[in-house]
Amino acid sequence: MQVGAVLVLGGCIGNDICESSARKYFPEAMPSFFGAPVAMLDLLGEPILCRIIENLRKSGIGPIFLITDDAFANHAVVRDISRWHVHVRIAPGEALRTTTQAALKTCRESGARAALVLQAAAYVELEVAEMLWFHSASGQAVTFARDNSGPLGIAMVGSESTEQLMLPERRTPQSIPLEYVHRQYANRLSTPGDLRRLAQDALLQRCGIRPNGSEVRPGVWVAPSARLHPRARVVNPSYIGAHTRLRSGVVITRGTNIEHHCEVDRGCVVENATILPHTYLGSSLDIAHSIVNRNAMIDVRRAVQVEISDRSLIGSTSPLPRCAPRPSEVRSLPFMSHSPRRTLRDAFSAFLPKTPFLSPASVRFSYNASEAKPGLGELPRAGDSSAVRG
Repeated sequence: MQVGAVLVLGGCIGNDICESSARKYFPEAMPSFFGAPVAMLDLLGEPILCRIIENLRKSGIGPIFLITDDAFANHAVVRDISRWHVHVRIAPGEALRTTTQAALKTCRESGARAALVLQAAAYVELEVAEMLWFHSASGQAVTFARDNSGPLGIAMVGSESTEQLMLPERRTPQSIPLEYVHRQYANRLSTPGDLRRLAQDALLQRCGIRPNGSEVRPGVWVAPSARLHPRARVVNPSYIGAHTRLRSGVVITRGTNIEHHCEVDRGCVVENATILPHTYLGSSLDIAHSIVNRNAMIDVRRAVQVEISDRSLIGSTSPLPRCAPRPSEVRSLPFMSHSPRRTLRDAFSAFLPKTPFLSPASVRFSYNASEAKPGLGELPRAGDSSAVRG
């Protein structure tokens, strides 16, 4: 099957590449959490972007191009993408259109019958051979993919007309194009809830993603380098990533995935949550229905992002990256005591709306504890975590 692929990361195909009549088939904006495209985030031991590329490779697609703007050119995921035999092209400024056009031309010159153009955002387990057959049978220059919920942000372009998607002035008017209806798994990853659902679906084997680790017992995957205290409890379905430590009394349950190089301190309960790499969770915390990334947390149900500077609550197991100034700061809280069972929701419940927001992480709060903040080397520790639970 001679099909190439062009993945666009950090740019919006609908605004920068396609003609106006085709923009409705692509998202208006790339979903972004914690200041980076959602495809950069880890999921069960591997970045989502690598999961997308893996699906393309399994479908026999090649060559594969990744077009990214210069803002993410030095990102660790992009630097490591070469091991997947992907051609990375940097498109600074307004060069997204011309760079993508050049990649499509290379696909054509390599002998590809068609090329896929897609934003590196949604996770879609596409039946490429079936879509190629539909595209060839339709006889149209461009075929767009959709499912029962709407467009998927995927287009297939014929080898003889790869430029037609890119150059509206060369395209002649035609009737409404036939759409390929995708019937397999798809997740648009447009909200924090979508990210949590993808992790749960993977743990429950509702999609093709498999955790990077050993299934030590039914529904529980643990990376070989993870360290679990003998008194830590992991309830299926759950995932514990590489070099992550669970201290004494920790409980992990209900579809939680804890990615690599995390630390969960003693007595902490994590339920139905995603803990991204290099995150520290303090002792005796309740974390539920959330996505935590170092010192920031998104409440999935309310789509509210909160930044916590008190490192005894949540923080980083490595130096924090430089980030833009926070939009707001909260100097005092209704909750300052250290009770045996602490819940992060208690720390900012006064600022949360009673009804969910329509847009993901549309409101952000910041919390700086009034007391002295411990340094990274002074984080609370407990017990020996050298035992690996099998």
